[in-house]
Amino acid sequence: MPPFVSTNCPNCQHKNRFDLAVLKKTDTMLLKNLLLQDPLEDEEFSVTCQHCGRKFKFILKGGKNGEEK
Repeated sequence: MPPFVSTNCPNCQHKNRFDLAVLKKTDTMLLKNLLLQDPLEDEEFSVTCQHCGRKFKFILKGGKNGEEK
């Protein structure tokens, strides 16, 4: 089962669930992420709310299993 990320939309406050593998594939800076990004760094994703259809960004905290760095 792929890892999922849940986040609330800042516009309508509904909970959204995204497949992390799909988000990382659609990232336009994939090559940069593979070569330069520290796996413990935070990642920013731009997504569309599944309820209201508005775009928003969220930051996925780096670290091992969401633990503090």
